[in-house]
Amino acid sequence: MALHSHQSRLPLATWARRLSQPTLFAAGQDWDAIRVGADIGVRAVRFLEASGTPVGPVLHDQGSGQAYFLTPPGTAQRWQQDQTHALGEGSWVVLAPPGWEDGLLRWVCDPADGPAYTAACDLTVALAFATNAEARR
Repeated sequence: MALHSHQSRLPLATWARRLSQPTLFAAGQDWDAIRVGADIGVRAVRFLEASGTPVGPVLHDQGSGQAYFLTPPGTAQRWQQDQTHALGEGSWVVLAPPGWEDGLLRWVCDPADGPAYTAACDLTVALAFATNAEARR
């Protein structure tokens, strides 16, 4: 059962068009990002997928061991969840082109395969589940 199924499939996001290499982008305009440890992030993605909930782009930075969930603009202003860091206006994130699988960056959920972002309320539930699962390990 989907947590929220209000998002429809959208055309490829403006930032991703004609992108041929990883590029630094300002957060807070087209999207905000939620940074979390990659283990918890991947577990949250699997939870969302298993529940049938749309998942937006999720980038795994293998160098830092972090995952970045793209969320609607403005999410960072009200985001409050332990073991995460919200990146909004004034923050910068390196994003890779769709399909990128080279070097230290890889997409867990590719920007070409789903909605433009993950709904903040869905991500909150998924991260709580993933964090609790990590604590039980």
